[in-house]
Amino acid sequence: MAVTAPKKSHTIEDLWELSHRSDKRYELVKGELRELTPTGCQHGMVAANLTRLLAEYVLQNRLGIVLGAETGCVLKADDPVTVRAADVAFVSWKRLSSGEVPKGYSSVVPDLVVEVLSPSDSFLSVMEKVQDWLGAGTRAVWVVDPSERRISIHKPGSAVQFLAEGDTLADEQSLPGFACKVSDVFAVLRQE
Repeated sequence: MAVTAPKKSHTIEDLWELSHRSDKRYELVKGELRELTPTGCQHGMVAANLTRLLAEYVLQNRLGIVLGAETGCVLKADDPVTVRAADVAFVSWKRLSSGEVPKGYSSVVPDLVVEVLSPSDSFLSVMEKVQDWLGAGTRAVWVVDPSERRISIHKPGSAVQFLAEGDTLADEQSLPGFACKVSDVFAVLRQE
């Protein structure tokens, strides 16, 4: 009978050291290291555009900070540890009560997380991320689909809201006062 060795449960320190010692990027999900694969051009364009739209609004209204892709957030610090990296995130000054932005991974869970889909993303892996963020206290997760040009808004205890290009993207609970056309999110994908 073959005996398999138990998998090593990695720590936040393991993740930090490995991410800064190699060219690869990882998330830590329930103690397991998961390599992040490079994204495609459409993904990058939409994520950058949404980062710009959100950052302009947040800075202009002095609401908090916007985090770009691959910023690590500790969702669960005890065993098993989970550190996720959103494509875009917003953290209000209310959540950053000290007013100081951490130098390492943030232990403050964002108010809003944006996940931009890539062709390689599976439905199950995306839903796992959504549940991890919501379970940690994120108010909303926007899942942005560049190929379908649709956005779904996920909130704890609420039905998923689906938006198409003709709709307005607004979420008073997670980012008060922000609104833009869904078509503006995907405008970078059109040649004019």
